Amino acid sequence: MKRFFLVFFMFGAVIFISGCATGAKIVIPSYSAPKEVAKISKIKTKDEFISDESYLALWINPDIQGVQNANKKLAPMLINKVKEKITQTNFIAIDPLGGDESVALSMRVLNYKYEKFTKKVMLTLEVSFTLSRGADEFLVKTYKARKNRQANDPSKLPTENELASEAVSKVVKYFIADISPLKTNQLREFKELPDELGAVFSYAKRRNYKDAIRMMRKYKGEKDMNYYYDLAILYEAQASTTEDVKMLRLASKEYEKAMELGGYEDALVVDAKARFDTFYDLLRETKKQSKANEALINDRNSMTGSTDSEYE
Repeated sequence: MKRFFLVFFMFGAVIFISGCATGAKIVIPSYSAPKEVAKISKIKTKDEFISDESYLALWINPDIQGVQNANKKLAPMLINKVKEKITQTNFIAIDPLGGDESVALSMRVLNYKYEKFTKKVMLTLEVSFTLSRGADEFLVKTYKARKNRQANDPSKLPTENELASEAVSKVVKYFIADISPLKTNQLREFKELPDELGAVFSYAKRRNYKDAIRMMRKYKGEKDMNYYYDLAILYEAQASTTEDVKMLRLASKEYEKAMELGGYEDALVVDAKARFDTFYDLLRETKKQSKANEALINDRNSMTGSTDSEYE
């Protein structure tokens, strides 16, 4: 599990950067690796009555400490933002019931300061996040965010709640990035191809990866390292939009062919291959973990009579 969490990995929709055949680039929305890998094992819970697999879940303590003298909307802002960020991948689920053996997330506002001037507003927020199981507080982290805006026209300055929302989003993102994959972006750069394959980049620009792959597959000319590397990127881009593991297997095969044809001596190919391998491993692990977490949510729904689930 640790291996594929040590670097960054990507998937999602793709944006085309450059239209030329040489050095054409795409940006693939993806995931970043959690930083506190060692702590993830402490979140895992095994309950044979729910599933044969261990699930990852948190119960959010609704009693946010330290908000009495701060913005009263901070508490719902923090809770809602944690739910939003942590369920991006469903790698960790939200346990609606909790319990003595559950992992609890508690939050405390350590510092909140809002200042408003004629043409400037400033806000400072500091929040402590604690994960615990019973009396064992196994992760305690504090994050800070400072936000300020200036405008000649005071009416264009954000409100206190708008600025507070931005700060909350920032500290919550820091916390979730420590314990779970988060969506981010990564660059992929194509190698030069023969002129007759120039349309491949036009297809990629329009995110038409299927036709780009089809054109590459129909090519009868020499297939060198560049060819297999670019084909791997196209498979990866297509897979990133659908989270299709089968398509990722095809991308993996093309990366391997590129490596065999000299890619192991090309820094661009080596780097892309390493990032892809980590992404591939993580996607499979995330899907597996999400399935185990779904068993917990279904169990909780059966207890409460609810049919709602973030997995639906």
